[in-house]
Amino acid sequence: LGGSGKPPPAGLVMTVTFTSGTDMDSVYIDFSSSTTVICILTCVPFTSTPRVATVVQDKSNNLYLFASPNTPTDGRASTIEIALTDAFAKSDITSLLKGMTPQVGSGFFGVGFLDGTSKLPDGEAIAVVSRPLLDIDVDSVTTAVVASPAAPAFDALLFVIGAAFDPCVLCNAILRKTGNRPPSYGNPCLPGDPTKTYKDGPKSTADLVQETTECYTNIADDPTNPVRRCVYDYMEGSGYDYEGKLNEKPLDRIETCMTLPSPSPPALPPASYPPPPPSALPAPPPSGSPSPPPSGSP
Repeated sequence: LGGSGKPPPAGLVMTVTFTSGTDMDSVYIDFSSSTTVICILTCVPFTSTPRVATVVQDKSNNLYLFASPNTPTDGRASTIEIALTDAFAKSDITSLLKGMTPQVGSGFFGVGFLDGTSKLPDGEAIAVVSRPLLDIDVDSVTTAVVASPAAPAFDALLFVIGAAFDPCVLCNAILRKTGNRPPSYGNPCLPGDPTKTYKDGPKSTADLVQETTECYTNIADDPTNPVRRCVYDYMEGSGYDYEGKLNEKPLDRIETCMTLPSPSPPALPPASYPPPPPSALPAPPPSGSPSPPPSGSP
């Protein structure tokens, strides 16, 4: 914390992997600890747990919510309401959650549950829209993420548009005919393409069709078909030769490293009845602009 190095660039800072069996619902950032700080020129500790709602749209136009502190009784949300400056119709949004019906009004749309009890999931695709939301009216009184319970409200609302989620980010080893990790070749692990092939052994083995649920990369050892499958190895650093020359039972400690993408959006149901009016949505906060975060938060 006292170094003089250059600040990191914007983007991914780190990837944290927890041991198998960890109850992720019980894992939180401890903002009361003096270790939790933000350092720019000086290090500023947090004086309280910030309540921040972040709405993320990925490159496939899926919408996600990441809320803090996201405990069972605080930092959860029931509704997202977004005002737009360009045209937006009911056909431009599809719910990805059972029981959630998007609401579209004049110059805005909303997603959420109107049963008074259900909450939006954290970090899961909740809806998909037809285009990038580059026209969000952040100053509108309609734009808000409504907390559940409504008080305390979120201190700040952030939007991230065009996020890229790497489905092969967990891959740390290559299966068959290599003793190196994927970064050693300078080629990324990418989702499989059923129109292409790979090998699961030496050059003499037959070509196999790639699967969309697996990740693959190129190696330099085989000029005829250099593609091999990427995997996640629990014993990273102990060798990556999966022909058994360095490890007796290497396959016992590996698994697929692909994080499956969000499911395809379901077809829109026929309009057999009129949707609830926009007024049925929970009332937005009185102020359209997010209030400043508490002292010490970013």
